[in-house]
Formats: sequence, structure tokens, C-alpha cells
Amino acid sequence: MGRVSRQCMFMDMARAASRRSTCFRLNVGALVVRKNNPVAVGWNGQEPGAPHCAGNECPGVIPGNCNTLHAEVNALKKAEVILLGRTRMGLDLYTTHSPCVDCASFIVNKRQTPVRRLFFEVPYRNTNHLAMLSRENIEVYEITPAGYIVEYFSRQVVELP
Repeated sequence: MGRVSRQCMFMDMARAASRRSTCFRLNVGALVVRKNNPVAVGWNGQEPGAPHCAGNECPGVIPGNCNTLHAEVNALKKAEVILLGRTRMGLDLYTTHSPCVDCASFIVNKRQTPVRRLFFEVPYRNTNHLAMLSRENIEVYEITPAGYIVEYFSRQVVELP
């Protein structure tokens, strides 16, 4: 039996992080990786210390009406603190769902913790803005449930080290 790829292992870790989410509508997990080592983990939910979502009373039940901290932002902010700006090398970001337009912009503008590759499992609603990542030389990959790594824009299966 062959070993699971690093990419699938890291996606499993992001999926595990999603179970910490306090969002009533969607549970998303994210993992920041540097040189094949996990650096920081994040999930969507309220800012630390704020009350968690309250089911049907949560304003986020209506899409776009939520002020939750998204998993990607959560993980990248933690990575910035952990790495203390010591990295200029690109990081890999694993997230269970493709980033929303705001998170994609946040990823592009994160110069202290630059992302070089984004991996996701589930395309989230509108994905047109993912082209912005590609224009900024961020490689975008989808990991299928069977473990295939697909270059998002060419739809070609790839093997990564």
C-alpha cells in the first residue's frame, strides 16, 4: 500500500480543523505549510473572545451577512505571528473550500506571509476571482475526494513532490 501524498495529508489536517469551526452555515478549515511542515491552522468563526454563532439567531444564516473570521485569514494571521516575518519564501495554503473574493484579495496582499500555492477541496459558489491568484503567480490546485491533484485552470491532473 502506498503512502498518502503530502498534499492529501495536509488537506486531511485542514478538514480536521474545520471541525473546530463555530459557524452555523459552513465549516471551513485551513492550514499554512512551509517547507512541507505545518505552521498554522485556522477555521472560520468569531474573533477570539467573541460569542460563538447561535444557530438560527446567527446573522450569518443569510449568505453575505456574516462577520465571521474566515479560515484562510485566521490561519495566515497566525502564521504571520509564528513566523515573525522571517519568511519571504512562498507558503502553501490548504483550505477545505476555495476562498471567497475577500479572502483571495487578502491572500494576494499578504506580503509578510506570501502564498505560492493554494490547495482546496470544494469550489465555493463563485470562483471567478481565483484568476486573480493566478495573475499574482499563485498556483491554484483542487484536490479531489479520490486524492487527485488538479491544476485548477488547465484541469490537468498533476503530481507534485
